[in-house]
Amino acid sequence: MIFLIIGLIIIFIGLKNFKKGFYYFLFYKVCLVTNITVLSVPGVPLLTLDLFMTVAFFLMYCMKREKMQLECISFPYSVPFKWIAVSYFLSTLFAYIGPISAFSQYIGQMISEFVFTWLMWKIIDRKDIGYIIKGIAFMFFFSCIYAFYEKLTETNPIQEYELTLVSDASRAIDFLVTDDTFRGYRVQSFFEHAIGAGINWGMFVVLYFSFDIVYKFNFSKLCMITAILCIPCIFFSNARGPIVFLMISVLSFIDLKNKIFYKYFIVGAILLIFALPLFTDYADNLLSIFNTEVQEKVGGSNAEMRVEQLDAAFELMMQSPIVGFGYKFMNELHSTLVSKLLGLESMWFRIMTQFGILGVIVNIILLYYSLVKLPRHYKSRPLFFISLAYWVTASLTSVPGMLMYLYYLILIIFIKQSDRYFVEHKYGLIR
Repeated sequence: MIFLIIGLIIIFIGLKNFKKGFYYFLFYKVCLVTNITVLSVPGVPLLTLDLFMTVAFFLMYCMKREKMQLECISFPYSVPFKWIAVSYFLSTLFAYIGPISAFSQYIGQMISEFVFTWLMWKIIDRKDIGYIIKGIAFMFFFSCIYAFYEKLTETNPIQEYELTLVSDASRAIDFLVTDDTFRGYRVQSFFEHAIGAGINWGMFVVLYFSFDIVYKFNFSKLCMITAILCIPCIFFSNARGPIVFLMISVLSFIDLKNKIFYKYFIVGAILLIFALPLFTDYADNLLSIFNTEVQEKVGGSNAEMRVEQLDAAFELMMQSPIVGFGYKFMNELHSTLVSKLLGLESMWFRIMTQFGILGVIVNIILLYYSLVKLPRHYKSRPLFFISLAYWVTASLTSVPGMLMYLYYLILIIFIKQSDRYFVEHKYGLIR
């Protein structure tokens, strides 16, 4: 009930002051997970609080847009998003579980991921970037404090409470990993999964240090403390994916010609020496990225398993090559090939089987925009490396619990902070 009350308060604020309410929603979304629902009745599509609030703010936007000062430059991701929407719609029409059953998930993804990203582009003002980062930092600070509590107690009462919020218990998602034989307890704070939690913390680390080092923003001490706290939390998640994400994305702010970078490097090295005892339990997890023998020791997926999943995904795709099997096909299609997919531990395995060749093609278009067209157009190093970090990590493993809205929010922030955007916006150059 407390989550719903906060959500309704934010919606009420949005009715009075749309931009202020929308920014509060951006902050609140950090802790909204699938189990926080408005409606979870058997036989009726699940309505999460996140989706409910997204629809509410979209409707408010439609009613208030004529009175607001909105972004005049075209949405940079409009082309790949439109093609993805068309491709996934065709897959939904021919879904294995039937178009009616698959349609609710299609609408949910389109609204929560693509429509909301477009809304962020239209509403976020360049001059508000500092305020937005501070608000996100406030939420991540509490996620870190709670992560340390979870690390010490190996309990997560918030997650346990959220499981009780779903009226239809069969739909509740329990991602808590309390006893991993090889790795031990995996911290996830109030995020949906330990892997996603680690990546989320990594995204904030890159966001903060990129703005501090590259763009020389003057943030409060709370923002810096939060970014520092996020680093051990990434290791507490006890997953390899977040470490890979961090190793790539930190290239956003590594600048050997920048004095601020050396200041952080020296301070970081000193802190690491004193903090080493915290990380000894995670040494094998880090080394397993580079050493197959250590990988066998810590368990989890390996290259052999990935190849098996790829073979199974390819064979399944060939049974419905153009549009795939659509959403939720694994719920009803039971075969040896489906069992070999395991957890679909690559975004491409999911795309191949759910959306077929068309889905692969439209996502390659998105990849091109993310890694080539937009970073080159806006001449943004951070935009390229955080995009690269996502595409590499999501290609190598599954990323449950990763806040996709936060990923796109950070991309939008980097775009709007670029010099090229400033010139285009100043002179009204609409692409």
